[in-house]
Amino acid sequence: MRAELAELWSYKNLLKMLVARELKVRYKNSVLGFVWSIVPPLLQVLVFSFLARSGFGATVENYGAYLLCGLIPWTFFSIATQDASMSLLVNITIIRKIYIPREAIPLASVISNLVHFLLGWAVYFGAFAVALPLVGHLMGTKLGIPLLPRMLWFPVITFFEVLLVTGMALWVSALNVFYEDVKFILQTVFQLAFFIVPVLFPTDVIYYSSHIMQGRPWLFKLYMLNPIAAFIDAYRHMLLEPIRPEQFNAKLAGSPPLPMHWDTFIGACLISVLVAYSGYWYFNRRKWQFVEKA
Repeated sequence: MRAELAELWSYKNLLKMLVARELKVRYKNSVLGFVWSIVPPLLQVLVFSFLARSGFGATVENYGAYLLCGLIPWTFFSIATQDASMSLLVNITIIRKIYIPREAIPLASVISNLVHFLLGWAVYFGAFAVALPLVGHLMGTKLGIPLLPRMLWFPVITFFEVLLVTGMALWVSALNVFYEDVKFILQTVFQLAFFIVPVLFPTDVIYYSSHIMQGRPWLFKLYMLNPIAAFIDAYRHMLLEPIRPEQFNAKLAGSPPLPMHWDTFIGACLISVLVAYSGYWYFNRRKWQFVEKA
């Protein structure tokens, strides 16, 4: 594996070109360009905020900040994985004509989506940590989110999510060459998982709303070992102040906010390392068969 990593590093300029091409192709003939990577999450925030306040009676201040803490990492995870699943088949003519490290192609999909991911967080911090507090100060009211010392955990959480996405990208891109059902399975799984992982609501609401999880704490820990669920929860705990579950659902009045789940977070980080390692191992094991099968 060291030899493959060394070879990939020697092709780093080619990887940069592949990433640049991914970004250019995505916004070819688009007037707004990168703005389209920001608009969909913002529209989702508006729609889900309306539904949460009108349908569930949520009274959380800056609910958009809580939503984006779930939407931004979830979008990166789901879109990057799905893009990578088709990357080898889409670029099979390049693989047949010239020699390049095969893993550079799905990695280019991951890195191009990472650019949008970081851009989304830049908008998040600019809006909720800078612009809104300033407007609130001028108006004499509290708006936005405060800058907290624990925000320094942000790079750590992001690093392990990138590892998870990279591993998933290598797994699904290789598998999809041999079994094209993979792309359809991913579409279905991600559509369902959106409502299962804590994207729309914090883990507090999920825990207190489920009598099964309250009666079986091990089941909740198993749920939180899902890396993407653990990372979304970690982003919220590190970037935002604690909120009471009743602010999301009045029926949960009196339920205390759950603390940061450090044990399951560490477990999720270890799982992400394992996914990245095994994904790269499996990819290198099968990569010389891609041309024959595609």
